[in-house]
Amino acid sequence: MVKVLGHRGVRQHKGTDENSIPAFERAMNESDGIETDVVVSCDKTPFLCHETRQITIPRLYTRATSSLKRHLNRASAKLARGKRIDQMVANDVDCLTLKKGSKLPRLADLFTLAQLHPGKILDIELKGYGTAAPVIAEIHKAIAEGKIIKEQVILTSFDHAALAEARKIDPDIKCGMIFSRRDMRNKPIYPWEKGSTRAYAPLDEDTLTGKNAKEARPDYFVMTARTLSAANIAKIHRHHPNAKIMIWTTKKPETDKVLRKKLNDPQIVKHLDTIITDFPARMAGMLKQRGLRP
Repeated sequence: MVKVLGHRGVRQHKGTDENSIPAFERAMNESDGIETDVVVSCDKTPFLCHETRQITIPRLYTRATSSLKRHLNRASAKLARGKRIDQMVANDVDCLTLKKGSKLPRLADLFTLAQLHPGKILDIELKGYGTAAPVIAEIHKAIAEGKIIKEQVILTSFDHAALAEARKIDPDIKCGMIFSRRDMRNKPIYPWEKGSTRAYAPLDEDTLTGKNAKEARPDYFVMTARTLSAANIAKIHRHHPNAKIMIWTTKKPETDKVLRKKLNDPQIVKHLDTIITDFPARMAGMLKQRGLRP
């Protein structure tokens, strides 16, 4: 069975804020779980928000910029005063409201919701420096309170060094390396961390055999549908034979020609574990029609 996760909950639902509790609840009702993004406040409280975006001029430059303002309603954008979440204390972040009316949730709020949906997958993408330790602490707290079990959680990131850090803190936590496009190679991930050398990495031999991959010991390899190929799967399994394959797509399943082509290839489908999608209900329905879900 190919599992389905809601990307940022239900990212393109007209009436629901992405990365909000209503979006997560809808996705949990429609699919096998959710994917979300986590950043930490300056007092190390994890919040769920896709706070960065890439600005790209082809063949000239790519840079990351804060996109928090784009998620907030007008009053909250004014209240944030151009700051990033890592520049605010948790109590100030709690006062912010998203564009469609939801509050900007803490990671702890997701775990409270997950208690009502036992067994649902929680794919948590680490989006900023210093996120691994506070996020794992919150996971351990939720486990101790009986809200979730560790097997539900997958930590993923473009920042492969963060996954290596996570593995050192908790050797049993599941991890997944996300790969960038080739033209993103060596572009800094979070430029506001002064002096940092962390950068995006594509799916190649250097990444698969490098220090971060050895230390992170990833359970999952995460890529776009376009990157998914029998050759790349074979390349991954040469070095990580037990790894599972996960892809993400933001397109509607019925119009995603690249995805549909990959799903028609039996050499690919037999290795595909999970699809992260903006349209979890539609994706689950399409996969069921193809005999890839019960």
